[in-house]
Amino acid sequence: MSKLFHGITPAEGRALMERLGGYTRFFRKGETLIQEGQVKRNIGVLLDGLLEMFETDADGRRSMVGFVRPPDSFALVFAFAEVQRHPATVVARADSSVLLIPLDRILPPSGVDIMPAHRQFIKNLLAVTCETSWKLRSRAFILSRRSTADRLMTYLRERMHAEGSPEFDIPYDRQGLADFLCVDRSALSSVIGRLAKKGLLSYHKNHFVLKGYSVLA
Repeated sequence: MSKLFHGITPAEGRALMERLGGYTRFFRKGETLIQEGQVKRNIGVLLDGLLEMFETDADGRRSMVGFVRPPDSFALVFAFAEVQRHPATVVARADSSVLLIPLDRILPPSGVDIMPAHRQFIKNLLAVTCETSWKLRSRAFILSRRSTADRLMTYLRERMHAEGSPEFDIPYDRQGLADFLCVDRSALSSVIGRLAKKGLLSYHKNHFVLKGYSVLA
């Protein structure tokens, strides 16, 4: 269940979505849900499938923002900001079912009484938005590292602490990780191999083991 519906029963959720005009859409693999620069209209909850978010610079180079997996939500951070258009593109990387909720109905007019489930939904929305903002702050910290090796190790250490173990999987293939770190794929592969030879880590595809690091450190 999406964190947006924490503390809301299925029956209350259905009634709330009817009031807010929420609806479900199916997107085929490769189909674009949100185009960078598009006017904001909805927030979304992924019910099934896989979504990818990325930004493109003036030279056409893509920068990975992240993946969305069920039951995660997306397009929340900028939903009520003074930003009229989406800063990133969202594409289905697998056939996906998405719950879309119109922005203009989420916040009620001043003085209008709302149902308890609606009040809980707004509370959840604030909590999830803050959590997403913290993740974006974490990525900004990673990208502030100057070298590919520093970016990679900073990211891997954060994953280690998040998983509570020095052995973990990351949600990216090699190209996806390169995009996320904003580095060249071949350079990244070279750095991973060099760090493995130094005994700092071992890996197989997207599975990593950090050596000599404590989860408590």
